[in-house]
Amino acid sequence: MLSLASYTILRSIPLTSLGISTVILGVVSLALGRAQPEISPEAVSILLESSLENISALIEELGLNSKAVYMPSSITSGEPKALIPLHSNPNPPKPKAPLPKRLVVKYGSNPEDLGLLITTPGSTIIDLLESKPGPAPADVESTISSLLTGITGMADSVKLTIEGERILVEVSKPRLEHRNTGIYACLGSPLASIIASVVAEALNEPIIIENEEYSKGKAVIELKVLR
Repeated sequence: MLSLASYTILRSIPLTSLGISTVILGVVSLALGRAQPEISPEAVSILLESSLENISALIEELGLNSKAVYMPSSITSGEPKALIPLHSNPNPPKPKAPLPKRLVVKYGSNPEDLGLLITTPGSTIIDLLESKPGPAPADVESTISSLLTGITGMADSVKLTIEGERILVEVSKPRLEHRNTGIYACLGSPLASIIASVVAEALNEPIIIENEEYSKGKAVIELKVLR
C-alpha cells in the first residue's frame, strides 16, 4: 500500500523503494518461518532418550548383546520395528512371514529362534512421513533428509550411497548425542535407528547397523541389507 500510494499519488521514489523493501522483508520472514523444523532438535532428543530408558533396562536385565535387525512394517504387521535375538547367532534372523504383534516372538523353526520385537525411535518418527518412501536410492536419501533436516532439524544434510547389500549414510552436523552404551551396541544410536528404520521400510527388507563412526561435525553410518 505504501509503494502504491507513494508511486501514484506522492510521486516519491524513496518512499516507493521503502515500500518495496518492506514487501521483500515480509516475504523473506514468512519463508524463514516456514523453513523452521516442525519439532525442535532438543524436544526430539528428550523424547528419544525417555523412550529408550525402559528398553535399555530390559536389554541389560536379559544380558542381550546381539545386533538388532530392523524390520519393515510388512513383516511386523504394523509399524517398522526391531527384532533382537535372545540367543547369539552368527547369522542374523531373516524372517519372511509376518511376525505376531507380541514382545517375545518366534521367528524361525529352531527352538532357539526367539527374539524381542520392540518399537524403536525410528518406529515413532517414521510416522511423521506423509507416505511410504520408495526403494530408489534418491527417494531413500530424500526421505531421510526430510526427516533429519526438515521435520526434526537433527542434521544439516544427508548423503546416501548404495553398493549391493551395503548402504553408507553420511550425516553432516548431527545434533543427537552419541554414547557408547550397551543399548547403543545392540540397537545403534537414535540417529542410526531412525535411518535404519527408514531404509528397511523403503527397501522392504531387514536391515542391520554394521558400524557407526562419529567425528567432528559428521556421522558415517554403515548398514547391511539381509536378503
